[in-house]
Order: sequence, then structure tokens, then C-alpha cells
Amino acid sequence: MYEYMYVYDRLATKPVVDAVQKYAMIEHPDCKMLFGLDANTYATPEHDQQGVVDFGDFYTRLNLSSCYGPHPDPFNFTTFHARTHLQTQLNKAVSFEQKGIKGDKNPKDFILFFNADFKVISTEKDNTGNKHYIDGMIFPTLTFPSDHAVTSTLLLELSPVSASSFRTT
Repeated sequence: MYEYMYVYDRLATKPVVDAVQKYAMIEHPDCKMLFGLDANTYATPEHDQQGVVDFGDFYTRLNLSSCYGPHPDPFNFTTFHARTHLQTQLNKAVSFEQKGIKGDKNPKDFILFFNADFKVISTEKDNTGNKHYIDGMIFPTLTFPSDHAVTSTLLLELSPVSASSFRTT
């Protein structure tokens, strides 16, 4: 069968994706997987962070693709938030002038699927609640309460039957 050991080190994205991919292949080979996740990826990662380019290389090796394709753009942000001095954890507060430097502005959100099952027609982000994305806007806001943009994608099903015979590990 398969075994997984989870160790929290801020780099759990790859083991989780690997486990879900294997679970889909072994336990549900006739189903089509759509896996939405906060991959916690970073455009320019520190040593203890998951880079988005490396993550794209990783899921591509698993015969997966994403709503952003096999090579996600490191600067296609789905988060942009910075704590203010009015919030708790003052040590994480960022001045308005430093929001673009010290704020969390990263490409974190993905929809994954087997590349034999679907093709991306379009992908959109929304950080307003009105099906619109405003670049450079910090969120959450009073009208958009999430610190992650809504990511939606329109997919073309490549085969009406499962592509499990075309999937490999």
C-alpha cells in the first residue's frame, strides 16, 4: 500500500500533493481528481519556504497540471496582505510604505488535476467579491474578507472516461 509521515516544517505542500496524487491513482483510479489547495508557495522563497517554480516542476513530474499550467508565473499573486499596527502580533506589523516589501504577496493558490484529464480554458482571480482582481491591492478588505484571492478555472474535459490508463507515477 502506501505510507506517509507528516512532519511540520512549513514544507508540507509536496508530501500532501504526493499523497493525494497516490490516493487518487490507487483508491479511485476511475475518478477524475480536482484538488484545490493553498500550496503556501513563494515567488522568491527563503530556505524554509516552498518556491512556486520548484512546486510547478514537482507537480509536473507527477503528471499533474494546474490552473496556471505546468510552469506557474512566480508573480501571479493570489495573496497580498500585511498586518497593521492595530492588529495583534505587533512584531509582524508593516508600515504602509513597506507593504510591497514586507507584506505577504505570493502565488499560493492552485487547482491541480491530471494533465490527461483536463485542459485549462481560462483561469481568473477575484480579490473584490465582484469577479474582478485588482493588482497591488492589499486584502482582506471590508468588502472582501479573505486574505487569499478566489481562484477559479474553466476546464475542458479531455475524455469522458477516466484517463487513469494514461496516468503514470
